[in-house]
Amino acid sequence: MSGDPTLSHAFHKTFERPFDTRWRSFDAHYLLYASAGAFNLEAEDRQWLLPPHRAALVRAGTAVRIWSSGPATSSSVLFSDRDFERPPAGARVFAMSDLAREMTGHAMRWDGGRQGHDRTADVFFPALAAVVAELACTPTDTWMPRAVSEALRRAADYTLATLDQDVGLQEVASAAILSPRTLARRFSSELHMTWRDYRRRARMIKAADLLSSTGEPVTEVGLAAGFLSTSSFIHAFRAFSGMAPTEYRKACAAVPAGGAPAQAAVPAQPRRGGSRDRPRASSSAR
Repeated sequence: MSGDPTLSHAFHKTFERPFDTRWRSFDAHYLLYASAGAFNLEAEDRQWLLPPHRAALVRAGTAVRIWSSGPATSSSVLFSDRDFERPPAGARVFAMSDLAREMTGHAMRWDGGRQGHDRTADVFFPALAAVVAELACTPTDTWMPRAVSEALRRAADYTLATLDQDVGLQEVASAAILSPRTLARRFSSELHMTWRDYRRRARMIKAADLLSSTGEPVTEVGLAAGFLSTSSFIHAFRAFSGMAPTEYRKACAAVPAGGAPAQAAVPAQPRRGGSRDRPRASSSAR
């Protein structure tokens, strides 16, 4: 559908293969949502995984990198300033409510643009913006610190891909082509945490994702997060979130169709000082 790209509209596309936008910014406020598969989002010193139960609101002009490791479908929306007057700064990641999913799906009728005399769209997009704004007021803490150097990115990627395995620092260092001592220093200097703390946080976030989006038994969730003992998993998850796994699952399920999803108390890591590692924003593009 062709139309005026300066008006709020949808962007619906299925990516059959992995893609990477590299670092860029957008002229419009961007509701980034993968209705199938998952996107990875990077902004400033953080990165998130965006499966279908999460979305991101990216304010116009914010430098981000969006990529996927496999097939994914974008059911995203770009808002004009007229329809979304005061979005929060930067990138906000939040849990999608049933209402937000239904409205975002309906917005796909305006894929690619729309005509300026569409009265239905004139009413619909401000309403969707209001729903998204309310959800964005309760961002999730399911983020990981973003590795900057190529060697540390290799180590982080290998760690995230082997969370269910008993992998040690030596093996991760080999994958990163670094010595264990050098890798330990890189984690401390770039991410301000040890490799073990990084892996522990990643395992807990993976467990939280599985608990909130699947019906897998707690034992299976623990195994997927790298815990051979269910009791050890329950203890670690309670220490991390303040809730037992079953309590967390119930809290995530107790969400009214149009309301903001409940958020567990996931401990936030301190942000690194300054924005020296953030790439410059390039010209806007989808």
